[in-house]
Amino acid sequence: MDPRFQTLIEREQAAGFRGLAGSEVYATIKLSAELINGAIEALTPSTSAVRQLTVQPRAGNAIDVRVEVSQPVVPTINVTAVIDRQPQLPDDPVLVLRLTGGASMVRFLAPAIANMNVLPPGVRLDAERLFVDLRAQLQQLGQESFLAFVQEMEVAAIDGIVVVLVHAAVKA
Repeated sequence: MDPRFQTLIEREQAAGFRGLAGSEVYATIKLSAELINGAIEALTPSTSAVRQLTVQPRAGNAIDVRVEVSQPVVPTINVTAVIDRQPQLPDDPVLVLRLTGGASMVRFLAPAIANMNVLPPGVRLDAERLFVDLRAQLQQLGQESFLAFVQEMEVAAIDGIVVVLVHAAVKA
């Protein structure tokens, strides 16, 4: 990207995108399993206790998750996560997934998972629920300021794709 344009974008972002005041966008973002798994691999630190984590979105807002942990005493975990609660923006940017199909193994391993510090910041396991704080996730990428523009967000899963519906606005 041209450095002059990069500077303009950074200046606009720092000013809350004043140059776009009154703008609104409605977007449907379709993320393939391949893209999601590539992002997970790229963002997982080499020092992580997770050797590999892969997801496969399915129809009915379900996501099959396979977790291979580096610890030899922990078996590979296969679980299905079903979208249970959407983020309530702007106050509660947490996506809640209910764990099914393999959840008893996760409940059994939950204390070990907590002790090994396997989950990234902003992700919390509580019995059969996985809480994903979108603000904390964006904060790790230095992009949490974008959440201030999101008015509504809905996450869905269909075969091979996670769909994110977003309504964002820059207030006038």
